[in-house]
Amino acid sequence: MKPIFLSGLMIFMASPLLADFEICNKTGSKTFVSIGYKEDGEWVSEGWWTIQPGDCSIPVVGDLKNRYYYIRGESSTGNWTGDYSFCYIDEAYTIRGDENCTARGYKTGGFFEVDTGNALDWTQNLTN
Repeated sequence: MKPIFLSGLMIFMASPLLADFEICNKTGSKTFVSIGYKEDGEWVSEGWWTIQPGDCSIPVVGDLKNRYYYIRGESSTGNWTGDYSFCYIDEAYTIRGDENCTARGYKTGGFFEVDTGNALDWTQNLTN
């Protein structure tokens, strides 16, 4: 019996631990979410993830490389914005850089800051 336990333990230990940035919609409305973060010294904003009520989405897969991430959420019942400006558009997008948004054909909008405290994974809940 011991060899079976050890082989099962070895399989468990060899499995990679998953770490992600997950956003969960704890509201009663469908929500659209964008995220901003720093990558290779450059600001990046990406969107949109559609998250149904009670569901979650993972915009950043793998171990988190930044302490701070920035979120913008929009729904028919409210928005989650903040004091940090990033470029965005209404369709699916990945935009590098956070300056001269309008001149580059983008909108500028507020995102709120999430301090992960240098955690490798994070779940951010959006609530009413």
